[in-house]
Amino acid sequence: MAALDPRRIPWTPLALSVAVMAACTPDFPEVSWIGPHLQVAKTAEGPVCGGTNPYQDRYVERLADLLGVAIVEPILFAYIDDSEIEDYCFDELWGCYYDGKAYSIMPTHTHELAHAVADRAGWDGPRALTEGFAEAYGFNSEGGLVRLPIRGVVEDFDRSADSYYTAGLFVRFLVDRHGLGPFGELMRATDSDSDFDEVAAAFEAHLGEPIEAAFEAFEATYPTCSAWSNQAAIVECGLDPSPWVGESLEITVALDCADEATIGPNGSDPGEAWAPRSFEVPGDGLRVYQATVTATGDAPSGVRITHCGGCEVDVDIIVGAGVSRTVALPAGRYYVDFVAAADAPMSLTLRLQSP
Repeated sequence: MAALDPRRIPWTPLALSVAVMAACTPDFPEVSWIGPHLQVAKTAEGPVCGGTNPYQDRYVERLADLLGVAIVEPILFAYIDDSEIEDYCFDELWGCYYDGKAYSIMPTHTHELAHAVADRAGWDGPRALTEGFAEAYGFNSEGGLVRLPIRGVVEDFDRSADSYYTAGLFVRFLVDRHGLGPFGELMRATDSDSDFDEVAAAFEAHLGEPIEAAFEAFEATYPTCSAWSNQAAIVECGLDPSPWVGESLEITVALDCADEATIGPNGSDPGEAWAPRSFEVPGDGLRVYQATVTATGDAPSGVRITHCGGCEVDVDIIVGAGVSRTVALPAGRYYVDFVAAADAPMSLTLRLQSP
C-alpha cells in the first residue's frame, strides 16, 4: 500500500515584513467561498474536495475559542497556484501569512491559519514560539526531523525544518505545563523583535519559572515523537466519539471528493482525500484489539489511528485496506483519518475487536 500521508505539510516560512509584503504583492484574489469564520479564494486549477473549506472554517472557530478571541471579520485564505508562490510569499515555499491574509499552494494549511488566529488574539511573540505554536496547533506530517537543543532554537531561530519541529515540541510542552492562557500572556508581552533577555524576563513573569529551568525540564522530561503525534488535533479530537457495541467498534466512512464530508486533496496529483472520525478506548491501562480495514475499491487506501495525548502517549498506527493487525491502545481519546486517493471514491470500514 502506498504511504498514507493526508496532509503533507512541511515547514513553512518565517512571517515576513507586513509593510514590505503589503506594498509588493498582488491584490488578494477574488473570494469564491464564504463561511462564518473564513473566506477562501482559489487561483489553483486543481479540485478542492467538498468538505475542505468547512473543515478549515471549523478549525478557525475551534482555535479562536481556545484562544478566547472572536473572529468578527472572517480570515482570508487563498489557495494559489504553485507558480504564484513567489508573487505572494517571495520565495519557493509552501505558504505564508501576513497582513491578515494566509496563502498556500495546498487547499488545506492549518499552520498558516494558526498564525492568522494568533494574530487576531494579539499574539506576536518571539519567532521560535510563534512558529512553534503554528506547528503544535497546525498539522505537519513531515518525517525524518531531528530534535535540536532548545536554547539555541529559541535564542537564534532559523528557517530549518528541524528548528520548526523542535519549536513545536517545546510549545506543546509549555502549554501542557502552564496552560494556554499564561502562554498567550507571554506571547502578547513579547514580539518578534524582543531579544533573548526580554523574552526570558517575560517568560518568568507570565509562566512563573525561569526560562532556563523550562529548557532543562523540556530536555530532561519531554518525549521525542513525530511532528504528527505532537500536534493538538483540535478539530479531530473534539469530534463526538463513535460508539462501541460491547467489545467491538465499527466505523464506515464514504470518501468522495465531491462530498461535503471529504477533505483534500493534499499531496501529488491526484492527491489524497480524507475524513476524520473519533473514538475512545475505555477503562484504564492498555487494551489489545484486532484492527481490520476493508474497502470497496482497489486503489491504495487505509486509516491512520492517532492518540490525542501528544508525545506523552505517542500512538500513531497506519492500517491499510485489506490488512488485519493486532494493535495495543492505551485508554483515552483517538482520532482516525480515513484516507484514499482523491480520484477514487470508495467506502472504508475500520473494525476494532477484542481478541
